Order: sequence, then C-alpha cells, then structure tokens
Amino acid sequence: MARTRLLLADLALTQANDALARVQYEEGLTIALELGVAGSIASGLKGLACVAASQGQYTWSALLWGAAENLPESRSVPIPQALSEGARAVVRTHLGELAFEKALAYGRTMTPVQALAAHRALPTQTALQAKRSPAFPSGLTAREVEVLQLVAAGLTDAQVAERLVISVRTVNTHLTSIYNKLGVSSRAAATRLAVERHLI
Repeated sequence: MARTRLLLADLALTQANDALARVQYEEGLTIALELGVAGSIASGLKGLACVAASQGQYTWSALLWGAAENLPESRSVPIPQALSEGARAVVRTHLGELAFEKALAYGRTMTPVQALAAHRALPTQTALQAKRSPAFPSGLTAREVEVLQLVAAGLTDAQVAERLVISVRTVNTHLTSIYNKLGVSSRAAATRLAVERHLI
C-alpha cells in the first residue's frame, strides 16, 4: 500500500499536481513508517522534498533530503532524477549554498518523523515573503515576478518551467495573470514594462 501511494505521488509530481502529490507522499510515508520500510521512507521523503521545493518551502525541503540520506532508497519507487535535481537546484539557489548545506546537515540528524514535522516549526513562505519581498507593482506576486524576469531574459515557456520546476501549463497561467495585471498582451510589452518598473 505504501508503494502504491508513493507511485501515485510520483505520477502527480511529474504532472505538476503539487497538492495531490503532497497528500499521496504524506499518506505513503505514514504507511511506510508504520511498516518500517526504509527504502519507501527514503523515496517518500525525497519526493516530498521536491513538492516542498515547488511550494516555496525551501528549508523544509533541504531538511527532508538530509533525513532521506540516512536511509537506503527503494529502487521500485524512484523519484525522477530530472525533477529531483531541478528541485534541489532551486532550493540551493533560494537558500544560498551555506544555508542549503546547513539545512541538509541538520536534516541528517533528524529521524523521518522529525523531518516530516519540521515544517510546522518553520515560518510559512507567506510570512517570509512579507519580511523579505518588496511590494511588487500592479499586484504581481513574487512567483509572477520570477516568471516575468525569466521571460524577459529570453527563456521559452518550457525553459522557464524547467528552471522553476513547474509545468509549462503553470507558466502559461502565470503569464496570463501577468499580462492581465500589467494590461499588456505580449511578451515584448511585458518585458518593456518590467524594465521600466525596474523588475529586471
């Protein structure tokens, strides 16, 4: 049952359905922990780390990866390597090398149960954004600004999706929202406004 949940979570992860992936990983991990299946626990922790990364919970993501390193990974429930490496790169970039390594090391000292519960003790991403992020013009969110900056740098939708570890459909949704908020209808016009408003 744990393996089935984790495979369903992997499928949801590859389809960029973070909410479903998170539920499935958490349920699969609960079962794997009850049964003591180390390989499934490791795979579940790594998969959940990818979901946490895509949801902006960067420190928790690093803690989960650290905790997973103490366990042998299941060969029957592998996390897609491209997704895992991309998510780790995003976390490393957002946290910075020193903070990433520190969180990873701290995660290695945790049991899987402690790593799973660690997100409750961490500030929420919304709280972090309120402290760190300036107010963006036209009501743009921090994620929309990230997408706009990458588009303005000349990246295609597929390249933006790969860089941010999201689906191309999610990139398109962000672009539609960006265009609506900025009152433009093209990449060129959005880029021009981004330059004028010092977003890039």
